[in-house]
Amino acid sequence: YVYLGVCYAGYPLLVKIIPRRLRAVEMDWRTIPQVAPGAKFAFAVIACGFLCLLFPVAAPLFASFFVGLAIKEAGVLRFIEFLSGPLLYGATFFLGFTLGALLGVDIILNPKVLILLVLGIIALTLSGLGGIAGGLIYSKISKEPFNPLIGIAAVSCVPTTAKVAQKCAAAVNPKAMILPFAMGPCVAGVITTAILTGIYITGFVGETPIFYSIFGS
Repeated sequence: YVYLGVCYAGYPLLVKIIPRRLRAVEMDWRTIPQVAPGAKFAFAVIACGFLCLLFPVAAPLFASFFVGLAIKEAGVLRFIEFLSGPLLYGATFFLGFTLGALLGVDIILNPKVLILLVLGIIALTLSGLGGIAGGLIYSKISKEPFNPLIGIAAVSCVPTTAKVAQKCAAAVNPKAMILPFAMGPCVAGVITTAILTGIYITGFVGETPIFYSIFGS
């Protein structure tokens, strides 16, 4: 929730780096490609299988993401209703309840936890700046109108960063509807984060880290 607070409170201030005229850019919905459900389903299955084989240690991360996507695109209504209703809200409730019950004062006031919180806030800030830089660069080279606020949506905090991008665009230009465009980089950021997590765990964590075995301890 601290990190969500940084996104909701900090990113609207961070995006002021972008000139107002660029934040007000309207994008053409007709440029959004129409992808068939079958193609989305095939992508979910192939990408999940490939990434799970490539990074077995991160297979639960990939499976939890792509299985939901595959069920949604398959159109199995009973599963969709179950996943989007009882399972989602039940898991959210029990996760929050369990964490709250186990979170003691000794954990909150632990210096190591505070260091991790500070590092996380720094990482989110740098990620936001990187997203803004990428958005500004693409807005320069793109032949179509492009709102650089979409760059900050690539920070993998779904769907918070996409909603922040839309809110900041609407504050400048109420006609600027960029949310459908922002959700693409937002989801791509989640997939990229899962891949980087798999690389990190495979390379640096565990009994025989790959990078340590190659470059020495």
